Amino acid sequence: MHVQEDGLKEFVTAVLTRVGVTEDKARNAAEVLVFADSRGIESHGVSKLPIYVERIKAGGINPAADPKIVSRTGGICRIDGENAMGPIAGYFGAETAVQNALESGIGLAAVGNSNHFGVTAFYSMKGLDRGIIGFAMSNANPTMAPWGGKKAMVGTSPLSIAVPTGNGLPLVVDMASSLVARGKILLAAQAGRELPQGWALDKEGRETRDPEAALQGLLSPMGGPKGSGLALIIDILCGVLSGSKWLTDVGHLYSGLDTPQRIGHVFGGIKIEAFMKVEEFYTIMNEYVHAVHDCPRAEGFNRIYMPGEIEYLKTLEAKAEGIKLSDAIRKDLETTAEELDLSLAAYA
Repeated sequence: MHVQEDGLKEFVTAVLTRVGVTEDKARNAAEVLVFADSRGIESHGVSKLPIYVERIKAGGINPAADPKIVSRTGGICRIDGENAMGPIAGYFGAETAVQNALESGIGLAAVGNSNHFGVTAFYSMKGLDRGIIGFAMSNANPTMAPWGGKKAMVGTSPLSIAVPTGNGLPLVVDMASSLVARGKILLAAQAGRELPQGWALDKEGRETRDPEAALQGLLSPMGGPKGSGLALIIDILCGVLSGSKWLTDVGHLYSGLDTPQRIGHVFGGIKIEAFMKVEEFYTIMNEYVHAVHDCPRAEGFNRIYMPGEIEYLKTLEAKAEGIKLSDAIRKDLETTAEELDLSLAAYA
């Protein structure tokens, strides 16, 4: 099933307003979720809408939350997410960081008391069209053990950095500290697919390709001890500094639906004009991109992509053909819609 971006955003907005989210904030959340699907990241797109709705219904998320700045020092501020949906708290936090950067040269915003916020790249890319290099990170419920352990104590701790180039193609690194995001394990389990080698461990810390065993076990850290260390640092920056939960106290997305997750995020922005003229920066970046593209290719490679380029190409495809929803995601969305007296087909 293919759905045009605008129609899918309207559908998400309609669903969220039915469960008490104000229309303006519902539209912000819809922008975040559909953005992920447009980039081919279905594990963090509208596939998350049903569980967000369940958590709202159960009382674990406050649909009427209005995130607020509670302290500020120059271009740095701390925000209380008021237990909002993560995409709503994240949207506010990222935009605040961009505004701080525009005013002060460098801006930071730490958001506490939030929930799962979707795809990290949305937030790092928030200021690209305003000459801002952005970054975003978040802690998460524990799915990885510290290197050498077999108990889940830290989350996948995603990190994204986005650099504008002025030619439409931004450079975007968007990664979890684990080898893959847990959402991909969930999608594999739904589809009955075996996992690639190295993605996950069972509950005894042994490598497994069984997605069900992986869901009961652990994600593998990216780069072994390097990914584990990165996850711990991001947990400190996002959990401790924002006044949120950390390590095993961070709430799970798919259990304890009536309890806030208390996740923390950090967003940042660097104003290019604080260092050099934007036009000069873009000229250099275009040379940079061409240099990387022209690198001699190793055997088996037909093309060298910049970070985020594959996802950028998928957004162009999505604009032309619409967003493809898998059967599993379509069924989940239809079930959620029917419970709220809505129809997904009406927005296709």
